[in-house]
Amino acid sequence: MTTGTLDITEARRQFNKLGERLRDEQVIYITRHNKHAFAVVDIEFLSSILETIEILSDPESHRMFMESLEDIKMGRLHDHEDVKRELL
Repeated sequence: MTTGTLDITEARRQFNKLGERLRDEQVIYITRHNKHAFAVVDIEFLSSILETIEILSDPESHRMFMESLEDIKMGRLHDHEDVKRELL
């Protein structure tokens, strides 16, 4: 994750350019009196975080995710060609 920081005064001046800056920095922290006050977040990055939280907060999805990680660790994998052969 790439981040940046702007003082609130500078953020106000650069408001129209923040969207461009978010292409390189997923989160821009806005400071007030040298302390983080809030953040401007790239919408795609935010969406992926929210989706991850949703998956991990659902017990069944979390269980399936953990099983998948275990399958990967144990080498229980099927590549594209394996799946294609099974389907044909």
